[in-house]
Amino acid sequence: MKIRESKLERLFRTESGTDTFLKKLLMSRGGMTGLIILCALAVISLLSSVIAPYSPYAIIAKPYLSPSSVHLFGTDGLGRDIFSQMIYGTSLSLEIGFVSAIGITTIGTLVGIVSGYVGSYVDEVLMRFVDVMLVIPSIAFMIFVSTIMGPGVISVLTVIIVFGWPPMSRMVRSQVLSLKKRGFVESAVVSNSTKPFILFRMILPNITSLILANALLAVIYAIIADASLAFIGLASTTSYSWGTVLYNAQVEGAIYHNGILWITLPGLAIAVTGIAMTLLARAFGDITDPRYSTEGR
Repeated sequence: MKIRESKLERLFRTESGTDTFLKKLLMSRGGMTGLIILCALAVISLLSSVIAPYSPYAIIAKPYLSPSSVHLFGTDGLGRDIFSQMIYGTSLSLEIGFVSAIGITTIGTLVGIVSGYVGSYVDEVLMRFVDVMLVIPSIAFMIFVSTIMGPGVISVLTVIIVFGWPPMSRMVRSQVLSLKKRGFVESAVVSNSTKPFILFRMILPNITSLILANALLAVIYAIIADASLAFIGLASTTSYSWGTVLYNAQVEGAIYHNGILWITLPGLAIAVTGIAMTLLARAFGDITDPRYSTEGR
């Protein structure tokens, strides 16, 4: 006997062969705008070697050239093409963003769902640890840990995930505390359903939409954190991200060589990505949980 239809089952129930979720997403202007931006960035990332006219490491012209038809964004202090650096940087920045978001979401969800459902001393221990992590100045500690581990993609991913999951766990825990008091969960407990079944087949599907929306926001958090670490020289020195471009602009004195475009491009790319993720997260939340819909406001 089916106890309760979850949000995901209601969401993906088809009507006349048309997927409800995709239909609603296509009708969401914000969601479609975010999706188009994200798809464009993904195409740039996948085709970076085709789109970029030069290698980001190759010295191909004089230093500090102004933007032109040959070098769209000019050249840096060593004569490397900035446009090519931005194109290649898209790939690494998105990779760091999505890999970090997966790690943050996985750890935060597991800690939150176990803490919220099991309760007692397990909840107390886990949440006190989360409290400690939340009061630590994350960027300052990221710098400290990155300095010990050394610059590189692995160290950047590690520190971002380690300091990024606690807020997610708090959010998941609060939702689990609310859900476990609902009738359908209490009925499952009375019927002697196993804890894994209750956690992962009854509770988790009802908070998946919220988790996925927050996972999208975690992507931009990770990209900004990577840019912050790269800006002070703690990112990878063997590959390009948007933060690396920003770091080069700083150390090579772009501000003194009419390099305003060179300085603003990485920040603009991060801002556009953040807008896309925010629009998608908001649209996803509106679609999956009508109570929070902003339509008509």
